[in-house]
Amino acid sequence: WTPEQPVEVPGRRAGLLTHPAWLVAHSTNFDNDVVGRGHWIREHLLAGKIPDVPIEVEAQVPEDPERTLRERMQVTRAEQCIRCHRRMDPLGFPFEAYDHYGHYREKEMVGTRKNQPMPIDTSGAILESGDDSLDGPVDDAIALVHKLARSPRVRQSFVRHAFRYWMGRNETLEDSRVLLAADRAYLEGGGSFNELLVSLLTSDSFLYRK
Repeated sequence: WTPEQPVEVPGRRAGLLTHPAWLVAHSTNFDNDVVGRGHWIREHLLAGKIPDVPIEVEAQVPEDPERTLRERMQVTRAEQCIRCHRRMDPLGFPFEAYDHYGHYREKEMVGTRKNQPMPIDTSGAILESGDDSLDGPVDDAIALVHKLARSPRVRQSFVRHAFRYWMGRNETLEDSRVLLAADRAYLEGGGSFNELLVSLLTSDSFLYRK
């Protein structure tokens, strides 16, 4: 890889969630992974929890070269699926503007010979986030990322995940002052991850961990 950094990635991009590395990591061999991308955002950025797939449900998207992925994803609208998928799929659909290699695209090629370009539908939504000001429809991945980036809930979820990683455990009520201090350090540092780490690694929770 070129030693000259940063490298401009072609296409419409906005942060980590539109970077090819993240998009490829949340794709299958031949398709995007709408559910996986939405699941990651729900649990890592919105502090949500999605239960495991029920044992009696066959979680498979049907193969059909004549239909787009969004059309094939209609199977998740079934009664036994929709309660969880309505919290994941609308978060994943905006990233249909990028293929499973992370390339930006405006059309999806369908058909047995892959010669039928179909326009991409990038509409999605944030639902049941726990923050009424955050919930609502989004037009595409760029709008979704910007909305998430402005959210205090997302920022605090990011801080909690950093705490859990570096402490090796989940937070408790006694850690509230440490989390508040880390969040304040992140804000006062202009979004500096270094300042966040300094705050966490000099806290009592870290220094006196067992």
